[in-house]
Amino acid sequence: MSGTPGLGAVNSNPSFSFNSSSAVRADYASRPSVAALQNPTLHNKVPESMVNSTARAPLFVRPFSRGFEKHYSEGDVLFVKRENVSHTTTHNIVANLPVLNHILRTTKDADGTRLKYRTVDDFLEDWNYYGILNNDMDTGSKWQRLLNVNVRGRSRVARLWNPTNGRLRRGHCLWMALVERNSGPRITTFQDPNGMREPMESNTKYLELVATMDCCDDYENAILAMPVGIVSQVTLKTPTPVSLRAAHHVTEKCKLLERIEVLMRI
Repeated sequence: MSGTPGLGAVNSNPSFSFNSSSAVRADYASRPSVAALQNPTLHNKVPESMVNSTARAPLFVRPFSRGFEKHYSEGDVLFVKRENVSHTTTHNIVANLPVLNHILRTTKDADGTRLKYRTVDDFLEDWNYYGILNNDMDTGSKWQRLLNVNVRGRSRVARLWNPTNGRLRRGHCLWMALVERNSGPRITTFQDPNGMREPMESNTKYLELVATMDCCDDYENAILAMPVGIVSQVTLKTPTPVSLRAAHHVTEKCKLLERIEVLMRI
């Protein structure tokens, strides 16, 4: 080793320099708005190629009367309800998988006689798949949540998927499928996202959203299939069918599942 160490200034060589934005503004005085988050105060440019980048978007969550949104956690698959174009608020109705399945089972139409969501068109008219929850950006608020959601790139997600044969492996494609169900000939009960039991009438046809793969029966029977991502890293422990079924309906059960890494929208 020869020579003497430099001062560590990365811009000392004019032929290889890092450029940053010159108009650096003051930091936020209070909780930032969605518009402020979409207009950052600092940008950086790097000479190397950016690989494995992840795109995230902020999402203000409107509270449910039963507080379902308070239990969302990292790795939840999130769906956003479409709003009327005249609606001016920045808050959105956001549902994870258990909450959305509860809505599909219980929401009645305007007459209150039948379920509102009976066809794939009914579902697509109101709901969009958004992304995977990364973290909560607004932990100090009691009435709202500001979520940071992964919409492209690498993300950790609850291990809701299990192939019919063999193990979950790198390269497998993960899907969310909308399937038709029937409650059966007897009056039964089901768990809401908070784990409370609710009754359901017999012989009721309803829609359910399930995590599936192209080797599973639910994928073959789906009336709508939405790709979530490609498996990048997977855990060794395989969840039981009982735990997977419960995780589709109870948020706390979904939290207990291990997280795997997926590549989204690539």
